[in-house]
Amino acid sequence: MLLDHIGMVFGEFFNSFAAGPILLFILRFLGRLTAPIMCFFLVEGFLHTRSKKRYALRLAIFAVISQVPYALAHKHSILSTDFNMLFTLLISFLVLCVIESECNAVLHWLGCSLLIISSVFGDWGIFAPFLVLTFYFCHDNKQRLIKSYIIISVLVIVASVTFCVRNQYPWYSEFWQTGLLLFIPVLFLYNGQSGSRASFHKWFFYVFYPLHLLGLWGIFYFI
Repeated sequence: MLLDHIGMVFGEFFNSFAAGPILLFILRFLGRLTAPIMCFFLVEGFLHTRSKKRYALRLAIFAVISQVPYALAHKHSILSTDFNMLFTLLISFLVLCVIESECNAVLHWLGCSLLIISSVFGDWGIFAPFLVLTFYFCHDNKQRLIKSYIIISVLVIVASVTFCVRNQYPWYSEFWQTGLLLFIPVLFLYNGQSGSRASFHKWFFYVFYPLHLLGLWGIFYFI
């Protein structure tokens, strides 16, 4: 995540010298691990948490806290029509809550559809909820999980190439999206067991997410 955001914030700097584009590609390529890892951990947290209400509240609180740092780092402005990844994760978490609720099929489909549509305003919108659903429904079938993940990753890569071509950018401008495939070995290695419940592991990401965005913006602003 940090590497990806370094590439994002300082992209113009990397493009200003000969080896810069290669370094930028490496940073963004490795950074593609971030979103699938977040979505995977979200599903594992949903399945293992002692309180789904507290989990959702925690996501909501830190999503609000992170919005200004996110807007500054991404748009160099306090205000932004895009919402940070924690909002997208919160929406994805609520989708899972709707799925496991006891409401009828119509309400299930309506609730999930509205939530997924609303995710378009967040970082990794649409893609993240579908990743979360893939990890959730294929949780007990690793082979099907990996096949589904590959399909979604290829669709994202194709969509990125299409976007570049339609906007008259070189087709390979966002080819670092192929880094999504780096997550496949991680899926093979996961043993399915719950991780540590130590406070450090529970809170580190929530604190690091807004702080590193604010720090990168500060560095960009002052230099």
